[in-house]
Amino acid sequence: MSYTHSNAGYVNPFGTNQVFKQCRLVGLCVLSLLGLIAMNSVQAANECDSFLSCCDTGENCRQFYLGGIVGADFGTLHKVPGDLTAVPNQSLFTAGGTVGMRSLRDNGAWRFEFEGRGRDQISGTVTDPASPDATLNYGAVNGWSTIVNIWRDYNVVGDVDIYAGAGIGAGGYRAKLLGIIGPDPQLIGNDNVANFAWQAGGGVIYNASNRVALDLGYRFFSINETSASSVDTVSGNVIPYSVNYAASELLLTLRIYEPFRRWR
Repeated sequence: MSYTHSNAGYVNPFGTNQVFKQCRLVGLCVLSLLGLIAMNSVQAANECDSFLSCCDTGENCRQFYLGGIVGADFGTLHKVPGDLTAVPNQSLFTAGGTVGMRSLRDNGAWRFEFEGRGRDQISGTVTDPASPDATLNYGAVNGWSTIVNIWRDYNVVGDVDIYAGAGIGAGGYRAKLLGIIGPDPQLIGNDNVANFAWQAGGGVIYNASNRVALDLGYRFFSINETSASSVDTVSGNVIPYSVNYAASELLLTLRIYEPFRRWR
């Protein structure tokens, strides 16, 4: 076997069941975040001008925020030692957003947030030199993740902070598989998969003002191994196979603290 990979993509929307699963995961993560925020706000509830902010009083200072994320995702699909179907370190586009709460401290802050992101497609092709008509095309499209993060910011100097932290949640994609012998496909896979996901990382923050921050960060992101299905078009048998996804990511985030302040 010899291995080559291509960026040829597949385009297929999520099915209804997958959308429902995503919405359910998003709801659970949002409820978890709201629970963390509620516990942090009980003590100072009577001192604040708003549930979303207590910074006007100067005590137990906290700020609600929204953020937008764009970045590069260097992803690896089917990472198994000795597996010729692994796609190594393709450069993908990723984008998404965050909603969270910052609790300020003397030397920095704690941040609790919910993050949702999508990822570009990743794909590859395996060919057999002994059988030029036999190829295996595989990939992952419609990648997504929903993560609850905890970050610790530390002030370095002036308006510059550094931070580190981690998050847990769920992630998934549509696993694609197409085995072709001669002119006809013999193995077809088109399966939505989802599993536990986590990330860890850190970065540098530039606080342009009390309400605007730019964040340049690194993440290692992973979706645990799960099973997808393919169908043998000759026999009709369902053939399961294992899939996983991991990536190193460079992200640029713009955060706006108290974005609805003028409405209060």
